[in-house]
Amino acid sequence: MEKETLHEARVHGDPMFQLSVYKVDYVNQEAIFDFHWHYEIEFIYMEQGEASFQVGTTLFHVQEGEGLFVPSEELHAAHPISDRPFTLYAIVFNLNLLNSQSYDSIQQKYIDLLQRTAPPFPTYLKGEQDWERVALGNLLEIIQLFQTKDAAYELRIKAELFRLLATFIETSQLKPEPDPAEREKIARLKQVLQYISTHYQTKLTVRELAAHIGMSEGHFSRFFKALVHKTPIEYVNHVRVNQAAKLLLETNRKILDIAMEVGFDNQSYFIKTFKQQKQCTPKDFRKLNHKQN
Repeated sequence: MEKETLHEARVHGDPMFQLSVYKVDYVNQEAIFDFHWHYEIEFIYMEQGEASFQVGTTLFHVQEGEGLFVPSEELHAAHPISDRPFTLYAIVFNLNLLNSQSYDSIQQKYIDLLQRTAPPFPTYLKGEQDWERVALGNLLEIIQLFQTKDAAYELRIKAELFRLLATFIETSQLKPEPDPAEREKIARLKQVLQYISTHYQTKLTVRELAAHIGMSEGHFSRFFKALVHKTPIEYVNHVRVNQAAKLLLETNRKILDIAMEVGFDNQSYFIKTFKQQKQCTPKDFRKLNHKQN
């Protein structure tokens, strides 16, 4: 089974709110959905009936009122168990929705746990224990908020996702506080992240960033990628694109001027990098969000 051929490239939500909720109550040929994977996190809530889900190599018989957590990049599929009618909801969201603007303690202690292909969280939510009922309630609230789209629904959905993550962490009795060696790593990382936040408009190199905390380029690149899950240049571009997005919405400045302002010296590279992160060009990003506002 070639994993790349099973990658779902669908964009969930939009560049400003990368989350969508899908209602499924039909069978596509013989499957509810065939094996696929995506970079987004997914939660399943079974509103009615039952179905068989495979997440990785594990099978789950999910019944009415139960739920599943599907980690990022995990192969998963669903098939009907009987001819009974069923209704399920899939909550799919990009982790960028929860990511901190810069790498902080919330990102390091909690959000990064979601980036693992096998995070230390329960996958199957049966609703038998109090914490499971709380988590399932969070999922139901997200579904309702997405459907009604009341005032500030995006903010409330994001709050429910944080509550859900907090419940998982408390239940798993994780001890996210790093040991002394980890604290030293984080202290050095903070130095370089602060340096990036104040120098992103200039031409930054890996050599310069490594030298700032007294590391060789190779050691620094491995150190940074292990903690931030991005290469140093990917992270710098992440900061630059976020700043550019802000300027696109708050000013009428030309795209080239904005690109130069945030540290890109090539407009084509800026547009390509922006599109990779926001799933649309800077021009479309400005147009789309001006329409919504």
